[in-house]
Amino acid sequence: MRFVQRRNVIVTVSLLVLVSFASTSARAHAIHPGSRLGTATEMWIATATTRATLSRIDPDAANGLFGAQQSITLGEPVGAPVALSWSSERRFARDVADRAIPSSVRIVLYDPEGWIVTPPAERRAPVPAMLAFGSLARANGYLPVITPHPSLMAVRGATCGAIVGESLEAAYLRCGIQAAAARAADIVEVQAQFLETDLGAYERFVTDAATQARLANPGVQVISGISTTFTDDPQVLLAAWRSVRGVVDGHYLNVPQGVRPETAVAFAKAVLAA
Repeated sequence: MRFVQRRNVIVTVSLLVLVSFASTSARAHAIHPGSRLGTATEMWIATATTRATLSRIDPDAANGLFGAQQSITLGEPVGAPVALSWSSERRFARDVADRAIPSSVRIVLYDPEGWIVTPPAERRAPVPAMLAFGSLARANGYLPVITPHPSLMAVRGATCGAIVGESLEAAYLRCGIQAAAARAADIVEVQAQFLETDLGAYERFVTDAATQARLANPGVQVISGISTTFTDDPQVLLAAWRSVRGVVDGHYLNVPQGVRPETAVAFAKAVLAA
């Protein structure tokens, strides 16, 4: 859960990105700590609202970060989406069966979290739901993306969840949530943004989750979450970005409900200058 806002459900990606992503599952992807990725080769994801908000403040910064070849913008175009998102595997399966998904869609994203929009059964047992989503997506020619949140570990009655005294992130790793997501998808997110004000914890969780994902699927692309929800200091975001640069393939930048857009702009400018 991003703690403040449900994701937009429409994702758009350029055709060049589709070609790049489609080849990902066919090659062994290996990013190792210490390697250096350029901004242009990192994957940056944001909602259309976030990009538009940042563009009003600094178009160059917004375009520099989200205009790169591998950028994904959630929420546009409305008429012919390239990708769509679901918080429910059951709803996705129904839409596939009903042929309700626009023919323009090539990428499908599943975002299971400990929130009401993910059905109770999927919250309690996210692993079979993720595997079912990925299998159905691939069987229908879609590229699957899965972004599970550690809040699933706090769900009452979960088949695997946090025990007394255990952190959500520790339970998440112990329960193999990132590994399951990686087996089911071509791109996975480590939703670690709630830890970004604790740099050591952020780096450890992202690194451990990325390692788990790649052990399960060497070809998977891994991104990590960064958000303005938890800080108004762009240096905090920059430190989080730097701490896992070379560990992940990119980031999801979340500016929920337009919270602290100036912080995001300053962060984007610093990334572009790095």
